[in-house]
Amino acid sequence: MANAIALEKGLKIAFHQAYADLLKSPEFDIIKSIAMMAPSTAASEKYGWLGDVPAVVEWLGEVTAKELAEYDYTITNKDWISAMTIDRNSLDDDQYGMIMERVRELPRAILEHRWEMIEDLFADGTTELAYDGSAFFADRTSPNDNLLAGNGSDTVAHIQTDILAAYAAQYNFQSDEGRKMRIKMDTIVCPVEIYGLVLEAVTAVQGQTSANVPAMFIKNVIPLPGQSDTTDWYGICTTRGLKPFILQTRKEPTPDMDYNKLSKQYVFFADGRSNAGYGFFQLAVKVVNS
Repeated sequence: MANAIALEKGLKIAFHQAYADLLKSPEFDIIKSIAMMAPSTAASEKYGWLGDVPAVVEWLGEVTAKELAEYDYTITNKDWISAMTIDRNSLDDDQYGMIMERVRELPRAILEHRWEMIEDLFADGTTELAYDGSAFFADRTSPNDNLLAGNGSDTVAHIQTDILAAYAAQYNFQSDEGRKMRIKMDTIVCPVEIYGLVLEAVTAVQGQTSANVPAMFIKNVIPLPGQSDTTDWYGICTTRGLKPFILQTRKEPTPDMDYNKLSKQYVFFADGRSNAGYGFFQLAVKVVNS
């Protein structure tokens, strides 16, 4: 039993170290750039505050405060687990080092799962609802249409044209009060199949010197695997406190271990509670290419 206690302690330390390293990694920084990290204290969280921010007006006389619009948008937490078995004979055969390496990979699986939740939000964005009751990517009333028709993703020239059109469309989005929001697209998320073409198009766009093209406005191109639509791509603004997506966490992944005497196996696992949902739709546009 003493050996089992020492094993569990060592594996938990290895897990926590690997998980802490991933939270500081460039991969996780990319997730944080497009998804707001939202702590949760209940089974679900209501994001009724998503919506318009009152405009700045000249202060003349008594101030009349505008209440934020109240929306009924809720994200419910789900339980997740990642587990691995450790055969007791492996420990007897001095395979502890290899077991530690496997444990250090569990946080990587958790990070990949968080990416997969975000990827699903992209894929389902034309059917799943945003806080305003419309699909996240939808033909909203002009000028807030964030589902745009593209010219094609088969050539650099087509992608260049659509990048500039998407930038202009998002920049002209208006608030509920009719004021321009001046949202600046700085990131493109695209299927991995057209990643090379988009990179080339972004480089060419950045190299232009026309006063009508903001220099170096695309800061990042993120490849998105496993998309059914391999010609569509997304323009994202990542510079604001609000994000187009929400990554909600009720319980951070917590490691633990069980032992089954009959099977002579340890089960090391990490379980947590979290979910992902849609945030501020104005910060994302989808360019659809048939």
